[in-house]
Amino acid sequence: MQTLLPEYKFANTAKVNITNAGNSIPSVGLTIPFQPCTEDAITIQMRLRSAAIAVQARMKDSYDEACINNVLARVEKLFSTLNYNSYCKSISLILTTAEEKVIYLNYPVKPVAYVSEHVSLLHVAANTDRQPEFYFLFFRESNATLYEYHHNRLHRVYIKSQPLCLDGKVDDAGLFKQVAQTIHLLNRKEEKPVFVAGSPNVVESFSNTSYFTNIFFTLLYEVAPFCESVRNALAKEVSNRWEYWQAKFVAGRIAIAQKAGCLISNVEAVLKALSHSADGWLLLDKNLKRQLYKSGRVNALFYKSDEMKNQIERFLKRGNSIGITEAGFLKNFGGIILLQSNNCSFYSTTII
Repeated sequence: MQTLLPEYKFANTAKVNITNAGNSIPSVGLTIPFQPCTEDAITIQMRLRSAAIAVQARMKDSYDEACINNVLARVEKLFSTLNYNSYCKSISLILTTAEEKVIYLNYPVKPVAYVSEHVSLLHVAANTDRQPEFYFLFFRESNATLYEYHHNRLHRVYIKSQPLCLDGKVDDAGLFKQVAQTIHLLNRKEEKPVFVAGSPNVVESFSNTSYFTNIFFTLLYEVAPFCESVRNALAKEVSNRWEYWQAKFVAGRIAIAQKAGCLISNVEAVLKALSHSADGWLLLDKNLKRQLYKSGRVNALFYKSDEMKNQIERFLKRGNSIGITEAGFLKNFGGIILLQSNNCSFYSTTII
């Protein structure tokens, strides 16, 4: 593998002595977007190079050249072990005096580099890069159009026109059912919110059906047809307030999981579920994250810290994802919840 930082003279990694007369050897944590199945090797190499440069920059003012070369050599060696046949979306790398590990993640992350005395998996794995992605459902009197928003654009994915009944009225029930079936198929894991807008009477009727779940949000009533500029303006409005809508969406998913009996809360119960290989979406309150991190540094102030970190690592390796909520958001759940996806009917009622 070609050296990522040719301007630096690396130490021989086979003979590295991980002690430094002037400094203690720091721990390093990295999160890097990594999708070898869709990205070319040059793009990936540039991303790895940027990560290594970020580590070097963070060490420059606090560590001597020998220590920096030592750490960069180990980072380089860890990069050389990456699996380019992986279908992951990103990677987390942890490098300490005692271990070196790569964790392949099934969700996008922000490129981040940590260099400190202690680095926790929770620091690196929780740097999710949740770009605005959602569905937009527009109703008119006799038809519905569904758009998907990703990569900062609306893409039409479904359109359905409902013929009039013999009495000249629209079969709203039939239209709603077919639209709901399509959304259920496209958004089976309910990972994206659905915004609903359109003719007021149709939107109101749809909002009163059982198909309108906790991840649906009525955004705007409009009698006239939605032209492209109006649709784009609405999508931009949602995107600009994404943190707000994400909080409402997470609350909606929690409500759905509670109703389905698929929500596990509090540390003891979550640990037990994780130890039995429960999968799904794990959410931690920022306050609990701080406790877990702090306990790893000060005599296990939080006695379940190490066990929780180990279980979270196994959880992520199985292809699951983790999220960090605002402080206090999960106060009533003991700071942590697991929205299960295995051995449980987690998702909203199946549409028959």
